Amino acid sequence: MISKRDKFFILSLLPFSISLLAILIITVIAITSRSIDSIAFFGIKLFTSNMWDPEHEKYGVLGPIAGSLITSLLATLTALALSIPLSILIAEYLHGAAKNFMSSIVELMSGLPTIIYAMWSSTYLSLILKTYVMDPLSKYLSFIPIFSCRVISPFTLFTAGISMGIYLVPYITALILESYNSIPITYKEACLGIGATRYETVKILLSLIKPAILASVILGIARALGETTIAVTTVGNSMYLSSCLFSPGYTVSALVASQFGNAYLYKFAESALYASSLVILGVAIVLSFTGLTIMSNWRRRVVV
Repeated sequence: MISKRDKFFILSLLPFSISLLAILIITVIAITSRSIDSIAFFGIKLFTSNMWDPEHEKYGVLGPIAGSLITSLLATLTALALSIPLSILIAEYLHGAAKNFMSSIVELMSGLPTIIYAMWSSTYLSLILKTYVMDPLSKYLSFIPIFSCRVISPFTLFTAGISMGIYLVPYITALILESYNSIPITYKEACLGIGATRYETVKILLSLIKPAILASVILGIARALGETTIAVTTVGNSMYLSSCLFSPGYTVSALVASQFGNAYLYKFAESALYASSLVILGVAIVLSFTGLTIMSNWRRRVVV
């Protein structure tokens, strides 16, 4: 039986909970309403063509949408490649002060403003990637379409993806580490009890959290889709659409950041920016819901 005081406390919390859902609904409605003009005028061509010519009122956001998806996927794969070993290192091989120190470094990285990552990436990382990664791959693996173009600038889709991936490392690491640590100790004891080595035990435990890792990847893509500061300083900001990762490009967030200030001067520019944002918002919501559902289902099955 719930007491009157508990009922009052629960009811007092409802407005705050409902307000979050209300904000999301209002955001979707607002962006959709501001997108209607351009969608009604240009139709599907707004999303299947690639041009940005406000002077002649010609818009197509295929390039930025593709750029957002490509850089987000590359960023998440980069973060995953770094986060899995880092999570295992912290969970299994570091102890005491060393474990606390490494955990603090990860937490510190998660708290750094994105402008710090953006400036470091555009000033240093971009040149390192061009010299030691992009130029060699373009020279020796040019028969592969994604490496086929000549590198003319350090600011490319590849640079943006790697830079955003480094930014995502603390986030992905936290998700994987939380999932790894939530596995019941009985699984680990069972592995050690049958004579499994540390390596074999880690391998088995990682296999148990595969759904959680998949959920982390999906949530990472959803988070990377909206990253703006790193994207706008490293992606190259070009409407050029190419299958090569070493060409400059655009993401939706970079397009909005660079064009929104002057968009009000043109009839459909602002609406077109809202329309491109609506696509990214829809993808992010679907990915977030999918990732959270996978993670929740995994927890119910494994974490008892």
